[in-house]
Amino acid sequence: MNEVLFRKLERLKEEVLYLETNRTKFLKNLKISVETKKITERSVYLCTEITLDIADLVISMRGLPKPSTYSDSIYKLGDYKIIPKSFARKFVYIAGLRNFLAHDYQIDTSNELIRFLKSGLNDTKRFISFIDKL
Repeated sequence: MNEVLFRKLERLKEEVLYLETNRTKFLKNLKISVETKKITERSVYLCTEITLDIADLVISMRGLPKPSTYSDSIYKLGDYKIIPKSFARKFVYIAGLRNFLAHDYQIDTSNELIRFLKSGLNDTKRFISFIDKL
């Protein structure tokens, strides 16, 4: 595995482990503690950003056509059988979540963070398992 890809993947694993380790506490306090919300928001954002960086890197390493959007990056991984196409269609929400966290800062993110903690972490772990096999 390429060294840059390996480092990004390891960083994503660290962030997922951090969120998993603190999931119960974060879910309990997310709506009542600004500090917990900000910590969770940053960590989830990092998961989304690193995931999309990995997707773009894999596409580039394979010499595939450059994606035009973050969503396109995930779809291309499915189209070129790097991850299962059905998973890519499901996991594409990660791009929207990244954009939401990066740009819609005036909107309460609590519900999206809770959803990610409940199911997005498992999706991210599944993504990691596919990339680990490259």
